[in-house]
Amino acid sequence: MSAFDTIRSTQAQLTAPLPDGRSLGYSDTGDSSLPPIFYFHGFPGSRLEASFLPTAHARLIGVDRPGYGLSDARRRRRLSDFPNDIAALADHLELDRFAVLGVSGGGPYAATCARFLADRVTAAALVCPLGPPEAPGMSEGRLRVLTNLAKRPIARQALLGIGRAIVLDDRMVQRAARYRARQPRADADRNLMNSDMGRLMLASWREAMRHGVAGMSSDSRIYGTPWGWRLSEIRVPTYLWHGHADTVVPSSIGKYYAARVPDIDATFTDNDGHFSIVVNHVGEIIDRLTAHS
Repeated sequence: MSAFDTIRSTQAQLTAPLPDGRSLGYSDTGDSSLPPIFYFHGFPGSRLEASFLPTAHARLIGVDRPGYGLSDARRRRRLSDFPNDIAALADHLELDRFAVLGVSGGGPYAATCARFLADRVTAAALVCPLGPPEAPGMSEGRLRVLTNLAKRPIARQALLGIGRAIVLDDRMVQRAARYRARQPRADADRNLMNSDMGRLMLASWREAMRHGVAGMSSDSRIYGTPWGWRLSEIRVPTYLWHGHADTVVPSSIGKYYAARVPDIDATFTDNDGHFSIVVNHVGEIIDRLTAHS
């Protein structure tokens, strides 16, 4: 059985109805006695990411953004639309209050929930997060390709379609892995992605693209679009973790958050990369969030 099949077989295929008729996919540890935390996956990614993290002291609920995994796509969706989906999911699960955790491409979504659901979000954690398009680093390196696609829908669909074809083909995945091995990467990330975690992430990416690239296309447009609100407007307890060795999302973006979110508790590490920052600090992240439950 492949890593993809193994992960999917251990996760219930859960969906919640939304007011506009769409469905939102999610995974859920289901222990209602534990503090709930909504987990927002990276780009690409899926609800399955939440199952990779040991969370004995929290109820971690992974959410497929619209167009990913089990979630129906939403045309012309905006970053500010997402809190309404999360509020509806929380109502479905009968949760009045909850924390949010956004990793990488999920960071902006955790931030916007903290901003617009302040009466329900107990605390927010941003881990190696993408930032607003004006943040230093968002238009450089690997992120430059992503943000440049924001206003190029035809090129965006074509490029993401090629990416999906590669991810779904085992032989192309092996070729891509050899190419990535030659690219600059933190030692901690290289070791991690050569372990079982690399296979688990591939399973999550394949789940993300099971029905196409609508979710990725909307995300890439959103990442290059002004948010319409300021980080200084966040009023819930907020925590940030970012590694200075991150070669995917530069720590300059984390510093941008740290300088603007009021009273944010920011942790920067010297040797963590884009993936290792989550795995190496998950216990601390969960503890900080559950302290506000």
